[in-house]
Amino acid sequence: MSERHVTVEIIIAAVSAVTDVSRIQIVGDRRDPDTVRARDAALWLASELVDVSKPMLARIFGDRDHTSIVRAIERAQGRRREDRSFRVDTDAMFGTLKAIQQNGLFRLAETIDPLAIARRILANPEREAVRISSHEIVALCQIVAEAFADGANPSPELENSDV
Repeated sequence: MSERHVTVEIIIAAVSAVTDVSRIQIVGDRRDPDTVRARDAALWLASELVDVSKPMLARIFGDRDHTSIVRAIERAQGRRREDRSFRVDTDAMFGTLKAIQQNGLFRLAETIDPLAIARRILANPEREAVRISSHEIVALCQIVAEAFADGANPSPELENSDV
């Protein structure tokens, strides 16, 4: 089995989770400050972590012109120099994604059946909840992140809760 690497989609999902800006907004046309900041962060991370051309990034990020992508990455580099908060946020996301990739957690998560884990925990929550490994947690988080990335709400009853 080949090791799974960080992808642009994983980066977009991570930035979306950290910034509370949806994937649709990140790849869309909105230009409000929060969305532009999140998009710049995602593009900078993609340029640092993924071996993909600027024209391909342009297609992924809403069929933009590749020069827009170059300008956004340059803007992100400038933000990193001038905005401590942006630098700290992007450094944290970069470090987390790089560590997950280097430690092979994506690869391990692919070999684990998240539904079997959930069934095991639900069958005996008092005992099993304390026996779940970090790799199983990654696998469960990955399936939840993928569901949210696809626009699904896996638990409609949580929609209006404070969780």
